[in-house]
Amino acid sequence: MKYKNALYAVVVLLVVSVSACVKPTALTSQPPVADTPITSAGDLSITNTNSFIDSRGTYHVVGVVINNGNTVVTSIELTIEIKDSSGISLLKDNAGGIAPNAIAYPMLYTLAPGESSPFDYSYETTGGMPASYNVLITGQATGSSTRATLQTENVQLVDDGTGSYYLTGDLVNTGSQWAHINSLAGAVLDDSGNVLSANSNAIFTIELAPIGDANGRDRTPFEINIPNPGGGTQWHVYMDVNVIENVTDYLLDVKVTNTYFDQYDSAHIVGWVTNNSNEQLKPRVVAGLYSADGTALDASYSFVPVPMKPGTAIPFTISSFASVNNNTNLAALVSTFSTRFDPGETTPSSYELVELSDAGGTVLKDGATWTFDGSITNTSDKSLGGITVMAMIMDAQNTMVAMEYTTIYPTGDAIMLGETNPYSISVYLSPTADSAGYTTSVMVIGDVK
Repeated sequence: MKYKNALYAVVVLLVVSVSACVKPTALTSQPPVADTPITSAGDLSITNTNSFIDSRGTYHVVGVVINNGNTVVTSIELTIEIKDSSGISLLKDNAGGIAPNAIAYPMLYTLAPGESSPFDYSYETTGGMPASYNVLITGQATGSSTRATLQTENVQLVDDGTGSYYLTGDLVNTGSQWAHINSLAGAVLDDSGNVLSANSNAIFTIELAPIGDANGRDRTPFEINIPNPGGGTQWHVYMDVNVIENVTDYLLDVKVTNTYFDQYDSAHIVGWVTNNSNEQLKPRVVAGLYSADGTALDASYSFVPVPMKPGTAIPFTISSFASVNNNTNLAALVSTFSTRFDPGETTPSSYELVELSDAGGTVLKDGATWTFDGSITNTSDKSLGGITVMAMIMDAQNTMVAMEYTTIYPTGDAIMLGETNPYSISVYLSPTADSAGYTTSVMVIGDVK
């Protein structure tokens, strides 16, 4: 299937465990700083540390904290020293003076017995070149947890060639109760299992249904962006996940109407979310992209543009796929997709909403880029805190094929009665789409101040 001019097939996720791939290249000739010795505090210990300078010139001190005891530990505090070749601290306090150390924290807040978490402390080398570092465990507290069991599937590690790794895959709830992911981190390892680089900047669905959920909500795609340490081809995922007793499983329906790549090779998933509950909600939709063999290639998400009244449908678009959109080799592998709303990031909304009309806008069609220009007048009897304009393109069967939106914010305290504000929205179509018979539509929602 050619990925640029065809809809993806309905997702069928295969259970495939893929080890790390794509060997990275060194990013700096700066010699590595020697590891600190293993440091312990009670039942906690630092199992390994590493330092490197990333492609942007930032110095990182990374490592792993492990809980060797029999109790749950939380609020873990680390103290880090970074010194130059003369033994002088390179760290600064808020006033710009020399600070002897800095405080850092593991990426997971809570560690049950036997669990571990990476940490990363970043220092800008414009303040001087480090020659040594030291990490100590200086704080901890007793916590509690009721752990859920998640497993990873369909994982891959990809070097983007510009200084980052993308660790992508699926997390699957293998338990009989709902699971809540408190935090997630990923790491790049050497062949001996030592952490070389780590990050907790991750995309995933926060709450997962019990195993075997008929709608596939027992799993989520994930993506973690990790700085390239200049070596290492293995990976590890760290999770702080608890069983959750009380989950509000809202009656929401997610329907994808089109998937495509635009002229800039960016992937798009568009569709509608319908609120079948009796509450006004603001849901988040999480999406994954997969190859034909089930490997997870990327993940992204989007909140619906405006809160949804009961019984209404609001369009959504997801297009910020950081790995696939910047890697044509990955993009060529995209075959299927998944979408799901996230109960953990779907919240009731108390905003008062009003519907407004587009005051005679125009659409400029420049190949696969259609630009909606117009103005919105506050014709309601309320002062507004903002106005959201959603521009949609429909095919000849009135199916939405593309959409984007913008929000108009007040220049003062509010958008007053009778006030008119301009807008401009660019919508990017597939360059191979036959747009004959396409129509346009604009939906406008204001929120009352």
